[in-house]
Amino acid sequence: MKRHYLWELQPYFRQVAGQLILGSVCGIIMNTAIVLPAILLGRAIDTALAFERGQASATAVTWAALAFVGGTLATEGPRVLKRWWIFTGIGRMMANLRVDAMAGVLAWPMAALHTTPIGDLMSRIIGDVEVLGLGLREFINETWDTLLFSVSMVVAMLIYNPGLSVLALLPVPFGMWLGEATGRWVRSRTTAARQANAALTALLQEQLTGIRVLRLFGWSRTAVTRVEQRSQRLADANLGVALLRGGLTPVYMAVMTCGVVLVVWLGGQQTAAGLMSVGAFVGYLQLYLRFTQRSFRLPQMLNSIQSGGVAYGRLKPLLAPALPAAAATTRLASFRPFHVAGIERQPDPLPSVPLRPLVVSLDHVRFTYPGAAAPALDDVSLAIPAGSFVAVTGPVGSGKSALARALLGLYPLDAGQALIEGAPADKMAETERAARIGYLPQDPYLFSDTVAGNVLMALDERQAPGQASAAGAVATEALAVAALEEDVRGMPDGLGTQIGEGGIRLSGGQRQRIGLARSLAAGTPNRPGLLVLDDPFSAVDVETEACIVAALRQAYGPAAAPARRATILLCSHRLAAFPQADRVIVLERGRIVEQGTHEELMQAAGLYAAIFRAQRTVLAAEAAQSAGRTA
Repeated sequence: MKRHYLWELQPYFRQVAGQLILGSVCGIIMNTAIVLPAILLGRAIDTALAFERGQASATAVTWAALAFVGGTLATEGPRVLKRWWIFTGIGRMMANLRVDAMAGVLAWPMAALHTTPIGDLMSRIIGDVEVLGLGLREFINETWDTLLFSVSMVVAMLIYNPGLSVLALLPVPFGMWLGEATGRWVRSRTTAARQANAALTALLQEQLTGIRVLRLFGWSRTAVTRVEQRSQRLADANLGVALLRGGLTPVYMAVMTCGVVLVVWLGGQQTAAGLMSVGAFVGYLQLYLRFTQRSFRLPQMLNSIQSGGVAYGRLKPLLAPALPAAAATTRLASFRPFHVAGIERQPDPLPSVPLRPLVVSLDHVRFTYPGAAAPALDDVSLAIPAGSFVAVTGPVGSGKSALARALLGLYPLDAGQALIEGAPADKMAETERAARIGYLPQDPYLFSDTVAGNVLMALDERQAPGQASAAGAVATEALAVAALEEDVRGMPDGLGTQIGEGGIRLSGGQRQRIGLARSLAAGTPNRPGLLVLDDPFSAVDVETEACIVAALRQAYGPAAAPARRATILLCSHRLAAFPQADRVIVLERGRIVEQGTHEELMQAAGLYAAIFRAQRTVLAAEAAQSAGRTA
């Protein structure tokens, strides 16, 4: 049996249990005392009328007035406190949900991320959490402000006049049934609105990321038109939700208030017949009117909970397991407003691993990118000894990047195995992978931070005391190997220079080299035992490339101490560094077509030799042309 989503949110309710308990206590006090103003008003009226007839003293009238004021304060004081505790508690729940959604997405398999637009994830983490939070706020707040309030009012009315109350309350069950029956419409329209929001967010994220391309090719008007179309679709969907819920509100109010006619008619007759005093009738009428002013919120609360269920259904696949309330590092954390669960927790430290180069291999690997028609790798077997420098090349689309990603265990394989130290790569723990492997993707993403922040990432947060200096030393070495020292010295604030979103303030070569430095320093205080570099030199000149390769071999190659050495896998379409490799692999259409040393492949006069000679000819022509301009 499928559990209601409110039941599944129990871990998040426990994280803010203290605030919800305080808010609930205030809500119980408020809604228990809610009948006092109406009752005390009726008694004050009866006392004032008795004073007019000479049957009560002025002191009695004064006390009756003070009692009415006290009853009002007993209601409104707890109301303020209830709203404070409940609203801040729900805000904390929303923050906790967003944190866990982000943690869940970071733990997703790459295949899922490959097929899910970033804008859709943004819409779920931001917008759907907001809709869910509204549903939770309505549920908790209206439980006390409407449900308990209504119960208090109904009990008081039954005490006043049971027969009249039963007749006056007959429309209530129909109103509740109506709220449940319209849930299907609310859910479908809310789903359409959330999907339209996700589509617009995804488009905006894509268009803003590629804004320079849009302007360069004159596609700005086309981009604006597409945003207009999706914005209109979202507006129509939101309007549909608003019209439905706005249209249902007067229906609910009409249903819930139609009993007023019976109260005035029958109550007036009983008052005229002397069965009720004027004060009792006024008090009863006040109770019923206050009940009808809130009771229409009961079916509305059902609709809000139904909308929240739609948002939770979209959010649920993203959520990582919630942090248990008992794991909080601060005592009585559930009572603290604005406290996010686990916010004091530091990143897990990287494990200490043996400092040695790793043995890696591919065993009859077949791999297809999610959604692709043809495999990127087809029956690839490869053994890379520890400490060797292996270079992989091939035409565009031959499978170079696919080989690097398959070797790291980032994607599920169709067949075969990728092994690191004899163990499946996809079974390696994330922290161990970070400690033992340095990976530079083909298009390294840089964050809107400083140079140092991008190279070191979160190292400062996860370093144990006394390890900060070691991290700084490794970072310095990484910058030197990546040939960045001169560039950094020329920046306005050195390592503290802000590079902008995606490294927009840097050249393409600088971005690549910062990515390389990050891959070398990411495992600090460990040194990488395996370096996987996917086309790291496409944006640097030949001289810089030669400096980097020489520095890599000196820092991690055979000349380095055994504990400092690493196995290096270089995937590139540029072959200037390949003569220094211990072994060259040539891919074509996802298969290995040639392998051997540079000298062996040049003698074989195959695909590798043809590519190498063509590139050498181009470089020679460029050098001659440059020399001619200099002369």
